[in-house]
Amino acid sequence: MTITPTLLFNGFTNRLGIEPHERRLLLLMGALVATLFCAYTIAKVLRDALFIAEFGALALPYAYIGVAIGAVGFVWLESIVARRFTRVGATRFTQVAAIGFSVMAAALLPSARHWTILAFYIWTGSQAMMILPHFWALALDVWDSRRARGVFPLFGGCALLGGLVGGAFSAWSTPILTHAGLMWTLSALLILSNVLTHVVGKHRARRPIPVEAISTTSIWSIILRSKYIKILAVGFALSVIVSTLVDFQFKVFIQTIYPDPHALTQFFGKFYVGLNALSLLFQFSVAGWALHRLGLGPSTALQPLTAVLFTSWILVSPVWLAVVAMRWIQGVVFQTVGKSSAEIYYAAIRPGERRRIKPAIDTLVDRWSDAAVGVLLIVLLGTMGAHTGVVAIVTIILAVAWIAVLFVLNRQYGRAFEQALSSRWIDPEVTPEAVRTPSARRALLQALHADDERRIVLALKLSREARDPEIARAVRGSLRHPSPVVRAMAVESMSAMRLSDPEGIIAGMLGEPQEDLRRAAVEYLVARGPERTAFARRLLDGDDAALRQYVLDALFERPLDALGALTPQWIDARMAAGSREDLLLAARAAGVLDDGGSVKRLRALLTHSDVDVQRAALLSAKRRPSRDLIDVLLPLVLVPELSHEARKAVAAIGDAAVPDLARLLGGEEGARSQALAARTLGRLGTPRAVSALMTLVRSGDPKLRYLALLSMNRVRLESGNPVLPRSTVHKLFLRELAEYGANLEPTVALETNAAPEVRLFAASFRESSEMALERALRALACWYEPKPLVGAFNGLRSREPQSSAPALEYLSHVLPRAVFRPVTKIFEPKLEGEEKEGDAADRDQVAEPVRSAWRSGDGWLRACAVRASRHAPSLEPDLFASGGNDDPLVSAELAALAALGGRAC
Repeated sequence: MTITPTLLFNGFTNRLGIEPHERRLLLLMGALVATLFCAYTIAKVLRDALFIAEFGALALPYAYIGVAIGAVGFVWLESIVARRFTRVGATRFTQVAAIGFSVMAAALLPSARHWTILAFYIWTGSQAMMILPHFWALALDVWDSRRARGVFPLFGGCALLGGLVGGAFSAWSTPILTHAGLMWTLSALLILSNVLTHVVGKHRARRPIPVEAISTTSIWSIILRSKYIKILAVGFALSVIVSTLVDFQFKVFIQTIYPDPHALTQFFGKFYVGLNALSLLFQFSVAGWALHRLGLGPSTALQPLTAVLFTSWILVSPVWLAVVAMRWIQGVVFQTVGKSSAEIYYAAIRPGERRRIKPAIDTLVDRWSDAAVGVLLIVLLGTMGAHTGVVAIVTIILAVAWIAVLFVLNRQYGRAFEQALSSRWIDPEVTPEAVRTPSARRALLQALHADDERRIVLALKLSREARDPEIARAVRGSLRHPSPVVRAMAVESMSAMRLSDPEGIIAGMLGEPQEDLRRAAVEYLVARGPERTAFARRLLDGDDAALRQYVLDALFERPLDALGALTPQWIDARMAAGSREDLLLAARAAGVLDDGGSVKRLRALLTHSDVDVQRAALLSAKRRPSRDLIDVLLPLVLVPELSHEARKAVAAIGDAAVPDLARLLGGEEGARSQALAARTLGRLGTPRAVSALMTLVRSGDPKLRYLALLSMNRVRLESGNPVLPRSTVHKLFLRELAEYGANLEPTVALETNAAPEVRLFAASFRESSEMALERALRALACWYEPKPLVGAFNGLRSREPQSSAPALEYLSHVLPRAVFRPVTKIFEPKLEGEEKEGDAADRDQVAEPVRSAWRSGDGWLRACAVRASRHAPSLEPDLFASGGNDDPLVSAELAALAALGGRAC
C-alpha cells in the first residue's frame, strides 16, 4: 500500500482521537496559532532589540511598569466591548486594534523613532499579547480537557514552528528590510491571522454549539469569588515573575556583547530560531509523554525546578554558557510543557466564565507581574545598589514559592472537577447567618406583613432562624391572620422559636375545623403550654379521637415534654378494649412509654392480624428497640406491605441483629431475602454490618455485588466516613472495571450486526457493561467522596468525549497512577490499526462473546447468548451442555435452539 501524506495525517489524527470531520478544523487552528506566534516572535525581536539599543537593558524595569499600565487600559476597553457585544466581538476588536497599532508604528518609526520604540514596547507587551489568550480560549471551547492533552502539545508545536520561522526571518532579513520593513511584515501577518480567525469561526458555525446570554457580571467579581481562579492567578504571576527575572539577567548579559542595534536584532532572531527549534523537538518528543505519564502537576513543576537549577549555576559560575543555557532551557520548558499545562488548568473553569476572564488574567497577571519585577529591580539595583547575584537569589526564592503554589493549585484543580461532578446533587440548606443580616431581616418583615399567603408562609419558615424581637412580634401577629394555613405555620414557627403565647390565642384553636391547625396547636401546647402534663392527660381521656391522636403523635416525637401524661394502665386499657382504633392508639403509645411491659405489648401488637396495627407497632419498635423482638421482626421484613418499617426497626436493634441478617444473606430463603437483608445491614451501618456485606462483595454474582456496594454507599453517605480500606476499594474497582471492559468489547463489535438476535445480544452486553461501571464507581464511593462519583458515572457512561472528560480529569487526580492507568486504556481514544483487518474479517465475531456470556452465569445474558448462537458458525456444539438449564428463560431458549436443529445462520 502506498503511504501518502493524507494517509499519514489521518493516522496521526486517529492517534489523537480526532474525528474525521474535525481534521480540517485542526489544520486551520494549527495554521492560525503558527501565524500568531510567527507575528509575535517578530514583534518580540523588534521590541527587545530596538528598546535595548535605544534605552539600555537597565531601563527595562521602567518599561515593565509602563506595560502594566497599558495592559490595564486595553483590558478595560476590551471588557466594555465584551459586555456590549458577543465574545466574538472582543476577539475581533483585539485583532483589528493590533493591526492598527502595527501599521501606525511602521509608518511612524522613521520620523519619530524614540517615542515610537517606547510605544511599540508597551503595545507589544500589553495589547498584542491579548491575541494569544483569545486563541487558547477558542481552543478550550473546541477540545475537551482530556483531548486537550494530545491536541494542545500539537498546537504548541505549530506555535513553535511559527516562532521558529519568525525568528529566522528576523535574523536573516534585517540587513535587507531594516526595522521598518519588519514592522510592515508584522502587520501583514496580523491581517492573515484575522482572516484565518474568520475562517475558523465559519467552520465552527456549522457545529452545534450552545447559545449563551451576554453576562453582566464583571470580570473582577468572577475572579474574586472563586478560590481556584485566585490560586491559578497567583501561580501564573509567579511563573511570569520568575521568567521575567531570568529574561532580565539574560538581556543585561547580552547587551554587553552586542552593542550594535542591527547585530543585536540578528542575535535575537537567531536566538529565537534556536530556542524554537529546540522547543519544537522537545514538544514532539517529550511534552506529550510528560503530560500523559507524569500528570499535570509534575509536568508544570518542571518550569520552577529548571529555574532553580540553572539560576544556582549562574550564582556559582556566571559564564556565558550558563546564562544562555538558563534562558534557553527555561524558554523551552515554558513554551512546551508549561504552555500546554497552563492552558489545561483553565479547563476546570466554567466555559462562559473562562471566555471572559482568560484574556484578562493572561494579560493583566502577565503585565502586573512584570511591573512587580520592575519595581523589585528598581529597588534592588537602583535604590539599594545590589548586584545581579542578589537578583539570582531572589529568583531562586520565588521559584521555590512557585513550586509550593503549584502543589496547592493541582489539588484545587481536582476539587474543581469534583464540584462540577457534584453539581448534579442539590443540598438545600438555609444557613442561619443568611437570614440574620439587616437586609434579610427587613425583607422578612415586609413579607410577614404582605398580602400574599404563600409569601407569608415562606417568611414564617425562614423566621425560625432569625433572632430579632421585631420579627418575633410579627410572627405572633400572624396568629390573627384570616388564613388557617398562615395561622398553622405561625404556630409551628412559634414552637421552633420557643415563643410564648401570653394571650392564649393558640389554646382557642383547638376548636377550629381545620385539622392541620388543630394538630399544630396541640403540638405547641404539649411542648410550650403552661400545664403540659395536665393538658395532655385531659385530651388522652377526652372524647375527641383526633385530639387524642395528635397528643400521642406529639408525645411520640417529644416524649419528655409531658412526663407522666401517659401511663401503662392507659395503654393496657386500650389493648383490652380490642377495637382497631384502640389498638392503633396502643401501638403508637408503646413507642412513648418505656417500662418493663413494653416488649410484651409490642410482641402482641406485632403479631396482630391487622397490617395497620403492625405498622404502628413497627414504628414504636424502632423507637424502643429490643433484641428480644428479632424473632418477630425478621419475618415482617419479608412482608411487602411492612418491609420498609420492619427494616428500620431491625436496624435500630444494632449489632445484635447482624447474625440473623447474615444468615439471610446466604440465599437459602431466596434472592429477595438477600436483597432485603443487604439493605437492612446498610441501614445498620456498623463495622460488623459492613463485614457481613463483604461476603456479597466478594461473590461471583454481579447482582449481589451491586446490592452490597449499594448498601455500603448508604453507610458511607450517612456516616460521612470511609467504610472500606483504600487498598480494598482499589482492588474492587479494578475488578469491576475489568468486567466493564470485557463486556464493552463485544458491545462495540456486535451492535451493528445485521441479525436482530445479535443486536439484542449486544444491547444486553451494553447493559451489563454499564452495570459493571456503576459497580466500579460504587466501589470507589466506599472510600472516596460519593457525590462527584455519581457525576463521573453519568459522564463515563455516555462515552462522549465532552461528557467523559471532566470525569476522567477527576479520577486522574484522586486515584493513584497505577489504578488510573487501566481507566485510560478503556476510555482514551483507541489507536487504529491495533488489530489486523484481515484477522478481524476472518474471525467469527459472535462466537467468542457467546462463550463469554455463558461463562458469566447471568441468566438473561445466557439466554441472549443462546439465541445469538444461531449466527456463530464456529461455536462448539457442546458449549451449552455445561449447566445453566436451571434458569427457565435459558431452558426455553435452549429448547427453541434445539427445535431449529442447533443453528440458523
